[in-house]
Amino acid sequence: MSEWAAAVEAVIRESGSWAYLLAFGYTVAVAIVPFPAEFPAMLNGALFGPMLGTAITWSAALVGAQASFELSRRFGRPLVDRVIPAEMRRRADRLVLASGAAGLLLLRLTPVVAFTAVNWLAGLAPLRRWTFIWTTAVGIVPGAILFTVSGSGLAALYRRHPAVALALLILAIGVALSVRKRMRRDRRP
Repeated sequence: MSEWAAAVEAVIRESGSWAYLLAFGYTVAVAIVPFPAEFPAMLNGALFGPMLGTAITWSAALVGAQASFELSRRFGRPLVDRVIPAEMRRRADRLVLASGAAGLLLLRLTPVVAFTAVNWLAGLAPLRRWTFIWTTAVGIVPGAILFTVSGSGLAALYRRHPAVALALLILAIGVALSVRKRMRRDRRP
């Protein structure tokens, strides 16, 4: 194991309960701000292993998603009501209500739709709070598992073969950025 990895593990051991609280808080914050949610999930996996890391990732992402939803509902909807014409709002609201829970669940299960964007946009929509909560709780399970376990596996690989792990990490970041760039380009008219 490299000196860096050993130092990180020592800090976590010495931090005790604070390490778990910090990981939870960091994951909640990332669910509120526009930052890729995959990074804290992978970090949780690398630091706490696949089981505990997934539990931290899932529960904190759910709390952060709910906070985003509530902030958007409280402050965003009144702003939208002042800025967007009434007829356009009614059409958008009908579309959201027509797709309902199935539409929101599909958005949660689609990995190319930004987690934070769904949180904030759902708060603007005339969705029931319970619909948002249960579709989020169910819909984020696959991603929470996938990214947390990936982080755990990457950490294990790093302990044995640091150069290979870093090369895979760089490759994964490059592929993700390339896909993101392509998607943005394809969306342009």
